[in-house]
Amino acid sequence: MKSIIKNYFAVFKAFSPNARNFLLLTFLVSFAQSIFALVFNLYILKLGYTRDFLGTLGAIPSLTIAALAIPLAVFFASYPARKSLLASAALSFAAMAGMALFTGGAPLMFFSVLSGASAALLAITAMPLMARNSSEKERQHLFSFQFAVSMTAGFAGSLVSGWLTGFWGSVLSAGDESAAAYRATMLAACALLVAAALPALKIKETQNPDKKNSSSHFSAIAMGPAMLVMAPQLIVAFGAGMIMPYLNIFFKSGFGLNIGSLGFYMSLIPLAMAAGALAGPWLVTKIGRVKAMIAFQSLSIPFLATMGFSGLLLPTVLATFARTMLMNASWPVYSVFLLSHFATPQQQAASAIYTAGWNLANALAARLSGRLQMDFGFTLPFLITIVCYSAATLLLSRRFLKEDSKKAVTPTAIKEEIE
Repeated sequence: MKSIIKNYFAVFKAFSPNARNFLLLTFLVSFAQSIFALVFNLYILKLGYTRDFLGTLGAIPSLTIAALAIPLAVFFASYPARKSLLASAALSFAAMAGMALFTGGAPLMFFSVLSGASAALLAITAMPLMARNSSEKERQHLFSFQFAVSMTAGFAGSLVSGWLTGFWGSVLSAGDESAAAYRATMLAACALLVAAALPALKIKETQNPDKKNSSSHFSAIAMGPAMLVMAPQLIVAFGAGMIMPYLNIFFKSGFGLNIGSLGFYMSLIPLAMAAGALAGPWLVTKIGRVKAMIAFQSLSIPFLATMGFSGLLLPTVLATFARTMLMNASWPVYSVFLLSHFATPQQQAASAIYTAGWNLANALAARLSGRLQMDFGFTLPFLITIVCYSAATLLLSRRFLKEDSKKAVTPTAIKEEIE
């Protein structure tokens, strides 16, 4: 681990100013959003809404991303990344403030749509921006470092969120698990989000992407081959949507944790993601990109089963940490794997298509899970997630194990792969 960290420090010094500013923006946005996210589900239930409605709210942002990713990619192709990132931050601020201040069902759903639009803008901008501002040698490190920074910020945000909620509960004399305390914490997260505008303003690309005929970049992509490359992660997205949006509910309802303990345990999840992301590039250099993804995903499945069915707090916490570290270690590896299949002018289009597909699958699962939890608890959602992760790992093994990770996705290339 020491050599891995030392290597990251050396690589970090070589990152471009744009890459460093984007990493800072990633930290600030993730920190604010994790403070908000820890208490949001609890806040909605405290308002008297059912888990079915919570499932609807959880699905709306992902459905919005799925609907808007491609149109936004076409529209914002003529704008520099700086403007896209600022627009994303502004929409996120409006969404978070709106969900904290308005309690009606319709306003909550409207601001959930704004949240999805913000996430769509960030998603379609992030991967191409990092790819344009990194060399082939440092690209895997940048993607993994960005993911680790996001997760580290999530770790800090969850800890701060639990503390803030207890603080506001005391100040407001409302109890640290009251709607008023949750709301105050959510508004504090909104204030912190404003700081993300500073690094966004400093991002100035010296090499502009091809902004002409942006819609033609979509038509140039062979959808069949592209979907085959994206399929393993889309299956993972459906499985993740069954469980991940509801982990705070899973821990609180299953083990009766107070908000401080919940904040601590939830903070371990992004910390595990960060640890996995930092280890990802090391394993890629040892065994290759596809083998690394297969190893991470297959090893996570037993821990997922332990997490869902042990019924004991300590084994569940340890299994959650291990599963999260392993499964999410493959995400930045997959991101580079995905982009390597597309020519540079097509990368933003490919990112938009992938973002739309991932969030559609995730939203459908989140919506279904909210309904299933009312009838079966978390048993069936966990079983579905296990099946999805197993299927995704099997597909990677059968289709891409022997693939050259730098091969472009073309009808010819995919034909050779299938044959």
